[in-house]
Amino acid sequence: MTPKIISEKVLYKSNLSEVISAKVKLGNGKIVEWDYFGNVDVVAVLPIDKDGNVYLVSEWRPAFRKDIIQIPAGHCPAKTEAGRLKQAHNELREETGLDAKKLKKLLVYAPGARMNYRLHLYLAQDLFASFKDPDDDEFIEVVKMPFKTAYKKYVNDWNLTTGSTITALLIYQCLQHS
Repeated sequence: MTPKIISEKVLYKSNLSEVISAKVKLGNGKIVEWDYFGNVDVVAVLPIDKDGNVYLVSEWRPAFRKDIIQIPAGHCPAKTEAGRLKQAHNELREETGLDAKKLKKLLVYAPGARMNYRLHLYLAQDLFASFKDPDDDEFIEVVKMPFKTAYKKYVNDWNLTTGSTITALLIYQCLQHS
């Protein structure tokens, strides 16, 4: 028998996310409580210029109480691919002051089994300057480095970054060798 949700209760809700407690009846009849994180979808972009440099962003993150360097990313309430592409361009402009003539979708994935949103990952190429003011709550520094340096730092040497950054670096590395 497939597990069945008996009831759900929102424990916390903001304008973009929520924490939900679900009472679940398992296949064996046992009733358990599981929490999960609800969120709008996210777009994340790996910008790479013609010289092989990546543009990452450094932003202070309260969960770690320090700056985290990662690829540009942001919430995306759009439900269509056209809307997600528009938001990917928007995040790129807001966070790096760049835009791209080419955006290629690399992957869509669920960041965690207890999270109900999808992360849409893109590769941005043919970059050009296109500044847009960042959101009022964002204080971002652009970090430009050669792809090989970023790969070594975050994949090989395990410096702390986001899962979307690691995933994008790994996929791009595979694309370069295929």
